[in-house]
Amino acid sequence: MPSPFIVAALGMLVLTILDSFIKSLAGTYATFQIVCLRFAFGALWASAIVAYSGHSLPPAARMKAHMARAALMIVTASGFFYALGKVPLAELFAISFTAPIFTAIFGAVFLKEKVLPSIMIAIAAGFAGMLVIVLGPTEGGGLRLAYEPFALFCAVISPITYALAIVLLRSQASSEPMSVIISVQSAMVALAVSPLAIATFEPPTVVDWAKFAIAGLLGTTGYFAFTHALKHLTAARFSVVEYTGLIWASLIGYFIFNEVPKSTVWAGAALIIAGCLLAVRAKSEGKALPEAS
Repeated sequence: MPSPFIVAALGMLVLTILDSFIKSLAGTYATFQIVCLRFAFGALWASAIVAYSGHSLPPAARMKAHMARAALMIVTASGFFYALGKVPLAELFAISFTAPIFTAIFGAVFLKEKVLPSIMIAIAAGFAGMLVIVLGPTEGGGLRLAYEPFALFCAVISPITYALAIVLLRSQASSEPMSVIISVQSAMVALAVSPLAIATFEPPTVVDWAKFAIAGLLGTTGYFAFTHALKHLTAARFSVVEYTGLIWASLIGYFIFNEVPKSTVWAGAALIIAGCLLAVRAKSEGKALPEAS
């Protein structure tokens, strides 16, 4: 099995590909329909794994934690998916890179994790890379185009709820199988937003049904990778991996959506890569969580 850091980075790649599928659907379907179908298919894929592995559903005492994370996932996914239809993929990822800062902070506050100096420097390097991208001038020296205010709000708020969800996921990963966590929480998200999805439902084409099914599979695969990595990495170190998403987003945005990344994107990416390499070299990472049975 590859190192947890590599597994997390591959999970980030898979989830970035997922975001490209969502972006291609965002112009046709309402946000809540996209959220509902993405998580409904995700629940089906994860439930098949649960059935195959023979795991049982979590006891009632643990359902509060599942419901809390499902609520955070609804806010995160709805906000991020809405913004995907309004903001270039690479720039949206740059905005979302406040999440690792909150992940490290929440990990320290709620999980009592020690944030090592090397990890703090790695996070700072990644955050500096984000600032280069967001605050850098355009190629022509003019002002940036303004985004729709609500889309910008969604882009800013979703990293905060995402960071809380990641910290909660790490605490759950020590006591429950990955497949159970993903299947239960995906089903909760799909059921919770289904009334809003039905109210704005647009029948998908055959091709788009396939996209939703693939999106569910990608989401399930990505979160399997994340859950595995979070058993062995502190929230702070895991947060640095997420900066690699900018590289994947820039490449996908360019080749799929004809979004040409500005030179500042690559300058920021260099800082992001430096932060990731520094995190990999960190010697002491705190105690890993035990495997879930």
